[in-house]
Amino acid sequence: MKNRLGNRMVPLAFLLSFGIFAPLLACRAGETDPAARALEAFRKAYHGTRVESVNRTEIFGLFEVVTGGNILYYAPEGNYLIFGEIFTPQGKSITAKRREELAASRLKSLPLETAVRIGKGRNKVIEFTDPDCPFCRRVEDFFRGRNDVTRYVFFAPLVQLHPDAEKKSAWILAAGDREKAYIEVMTGQHDKEKTPQPDTKASTLIARHRQLAAAMGVSGTPMFWVNGKMVQGANIPVIEKLLKEGGAEKQKH
Repeated sequence: MKNRLGNRMVPLAFLLSFGIFAPLLACRAGETDPAARALEAFRKAYHGTRVESVNRTEIFGLFEVVTGGNILYYAPEGNYLIFGEIFTPQGKSITAKRREELAASRLKSLPLETAVRIGKGRNKVIEFTDPDCPFCRRVEDFFRGRNDVTRYVFFAPLVQLHPDAEKKSAWILAAGDREKAYIEVMTGQHDKEKTPQPDTKASTLIARHRQLAAAMGVSGTPMFWVNGKMVQGANIPVIEKLLKEGGAEKQKH
């Protein structure tokens, strides 16, 4: 994408962060669908970039562009493309809120049958993990032995930090008993062994998991959706709170 954008890529995130981004241009009088016009202009300016959606923002003349699981901002006048977070005067990130909304809508279409399923509890947890990530293993310790959770585990191994993580992920997905293999790996039982090269089927599935992680906006591990609510990182107190709230709510019904 960088090669296509060339010198037209403008880093104005710092302006947005302080809420002083000036309106670039009013929409033309009589336009009935400014977002559609913005999409047309974007495709002409940045052809080849896959666009999922274009929507108006709260900032006059600026449009939100969703592409590849990322949120960018586009000003048709001048064809400026902006990377960064937009904050309200109260310090709340509009970008983060939209990111969570997009992820929540994508949760419904996640192919859970491709994940490693663990447990049969009333709370539903979807997670993206790395088998060699110490923070991921810390949360695994928390979950182990609980009977109130059904977990759907996807892999997003960070091979730059953990060279064997992708092979371990594939080995788990290729196992006859995925849950058993997952627990063995996450408890370090195979850390001193040489992980075999994954077969084609497992490699394809890992690639699929990576695509899903990108679509969900996962940039680091671990990341969770506990009963539909996103939790970034090994924030065990928040996870435990959501599990208690979810369990209580389900008991009422």
